[in-house]
Amino acid sequence: MSLEMLTPDKVQIKDQVNDWSEAIDIASQPLLQQEYFDERYIQAMIDSVHNLGPYIVIAPEIAIAHARPDESVNKVGLSLLKLENHINFSAEGHYASLIFVLSAVDNTKHLEILKQLAQALGDQQIVERLLQTTDKNKLISILKGE
Repeated sequence: MSLEMLTPDKVQIKDQVNDWSEAIDIASQPLLQQEYFDERYIQAMIDSVHNLGPYIVIAPEIAIAHARPDESVNKVGLSLLKLENHINFSAEGHYASLIFVLSAVDNTKHLEILKQLAQALGDQQIVERLLQTTDKNKLISILKGE
């Protein structure tokens, strides 16, 4: 499993959304439509943020929405919603413009994707390039290090 699974049909670019839960819902839609998971997984991701706080915001401008693997997930997947205007996940300044959704079928199969994503997003220059582009294919190639 690698970042190769992030394809243009799983990337969306929007100016803005109303709130963080809508951001998670919209970011999830490509994976939902392709049956990576069902509606219960989207609700589980939203419930996790409600219950645990904005832990999915891993750095300024970056959120990786996910929930515990369960029967609502059919396969490992990755999607991305890029917002031109970031959304706040809390009053304490947890904000993101890059909202990834990661679906996991167990506790290990998604770890390589997470590792590659963390490596790419750990580079501030890559993050800046992602924030500046408005092209799906360019977003994907930046993430892949091309």
